[in-house]
Amino acid sequence: MIEIINLDRLFDKYIEKYVLDNVGKVKPEEIENKIPVLYEEFGCVSQKELGGKTPNEFYRAFSPAELLDCLSEHIEKDVPVSDFLIEAITANPDSVKAVKAALMIEHDEQFTAYLMNILADLKAEIPVERYLEFALYDYPDAIGELATEALTLNADKARDKVLKSFDLAAEDKKDRLSEILASVKEKSDDVFDKLVYEFVKNKNKIPLYANYLAKYGDERAIPFLKTAIEGKVNYQEFEELKFAIEVLGGEYTEKRDFTEDAIYKKVKGKK
Repeated sequence: MIEIINLDRLFDKYIEKYVLDNVGKVKPEEIENKIPVLYEEFGCVSQKELGGKTPNEFYRAFSPAELLDCLSEHIEKDVPVSDFLIEAITANPDSVKAVKAALMIEHDEQFTAYLMNILADLKAEIPVERYLEFALYDYPDAIGELATEALTLNADKARDKVLKSFDLAAEDKKDRLSEILASVKEKSDDVFDKLVYEFVKNKNKIPLYANYLAKYGDERAIPFLKTAIEGKVNYQEFEELKFAIEVLGGEYTEKRDFTEDAIYKKVKGKK
């Protein structure tokens, strides 16, 4: 077991010593600007609390599983998580397997978020099905958003599983699935049809779904966008629809009067 040590506190002492050694030589604002440099220097200085090892060396002697246990204990005991601990995890190629295994187990929100961010730092392939669970089921919003972001970056690989998840997904989670599909690069009828269906269905989320259609980039969406823009829309919806039409290579030139629209007045600074 790795001893839980507050390296932030040790760094504070390192800064205090630096300040005392440089009284009258360095201005306070210069010290503040030098914090990143001092942190790098601190990483190379042996510490008795670390058994004579430097912060850079201390965690590198342990396995990924031990480091993840250490990370979990830091969170549980509310001890600040040091960058040196995270760097030791991401520096070890064997960490990918350990992090993925840990993600399959239920943990608290903070530890799960750390695991997801570490996997992103490792530039490793994500476990798509697990991330869809995070995005669609009863997990904290922060975890769901992290999962959605990762799936969006891997949209082409996640495409088929996302499409299969649609019918059983809760209505309030389908925005996330649509966001992922909007990032699929390869155009196909099934993705297009799903995005158009959600756009037409969600009349209360016109800006959001117009943006998804624009991002997907299939010009076949233009007629659906024009039908929507010709209906009763507010100023924000109009602008988003017009933008989406233009992004897809279309044009909408009809003049509309929004002088009485509350959003228009706010944007234009009128009372």
